[in-house]
Amino acid sequence: MDIGGLKRDSKKVEAGEWVGDIPGMGDVRLRVRGMSSPTVSAIRSRKERKITRDEREPDGTLKQEASLRVLGETLYEAVLLDWNGFTEGGKLIAYDAELARKWLTDPDFGVVQDAVIYAARIVDNSRAADKEMVGNGSKKS
Repeated sequence: MDIGGLKRDSKKVEAGEWVGDIPGMGDVRLRVRGMSSPTVSAIRSRKERKITRDEREPDGTLKQEASLRVLGETLYEAVLLDWNGFTEGGKLIAYDAELARKWLTDPDFGVVQDAVIYAARIVDNSRAADKEMVGNGSKKS
């Protein structure tokens, strides 16, 4: 295996990329940072440190409710940068930070959270020489 094929593109992970072809999301494209970006890691760590003892297990790990809250807040503050293709009543919904916050922190919109995480993992796994899933948000023909 060529070692060059293993090199990750950390600039894309931090800057964010458009990702399309997200399972179950139709024509929706998301512009996201990778979950491993320094910005995402810093925000998530800061939020986790603020969690009180009563929201932690005896071993110090976060209880499920606190962990899900931190994840949702991190996704809307640092991971999801833009979207294209969401509609309501046939009309396109422009990116809106408050809508992103609502969708990514409300358990009833878990499918949106799952889509953002999926897209972020695609960006995380992008290689310097790979343009198949990131960039313009659609696969190469």
